[in-house]
Amino acid sequence: MGSRSMGEVIKALRLERNMTQEQFAKVFNISSSTVGMWENSKRSPSNEMQDSIADYFNVDMDFLHGRTLIRNRVRDFGDHIPSNIIPIPEMKKVPMLGAVACGEPIYMDEVRGEYYPMDSSIHADFCLRAQGDSMTGARIYDGDIVFIQSSPVVENGQIAAVAIDDEATLKYFYQYGDTVVLRPANAKYEEMTYSREDLDHLRILGR
Repeated sequence: MGSRSMGEVIKALRLERNMTQEQFAKVFNISSSTVGMWENSKRSPSNEMQDSIADYFNVDMDFLHGRTLIRNRVRDFGDHIPSNIIPIPEMKKVPMLGAVACGEPIYMDEVRGEYYPMDSSIHADFCLRAQGDSMTGARIYDGDIVFIQSSPVVENGQIAAVAIDDEATLKYFYQYGDTVVLRPANAKYEEMTYSREDLDHLRILGR
């Protein structure tokens, strides 16, 4: 889906390890507010810190800077990857479970026997095909294949695949006490709010 900012890459790497901003900050001996500024592209890590982040997550600088979506692993060739060598990542297949709405919830039907390849270093258990345009602000477009890591819970602010009865939608997830808010990434769509007994109809599929 094109290039990403360094902040987006750092946040994606952190979430893949299931790390909170506080845990990430502790690893690199910085404040959690600094992590937030990096992820929101309000500040960039120093060159030395970029080296530390790339080494910790075992990615090269092109990936960290969002110049490529191919995750070349630095330890495969040491610190210097020859310019004429492009490592091919180890791949695995995950099942396609149907469609997920980027808009109003849609019926989620299982597509049996259909699998999609992905980099094995990415933690995902299944994938869904996005339909609609409510998540374009998160660079998720109609027709994209969205890879999901199964989880019954997600952190506030994470993008989650949520089943509502027999329908599914993809939204930013927020929970405040006994109220759940599913927030789109497109201003023309409204938030979806569920509380009390309505929560019995919701099930988080993953992030």
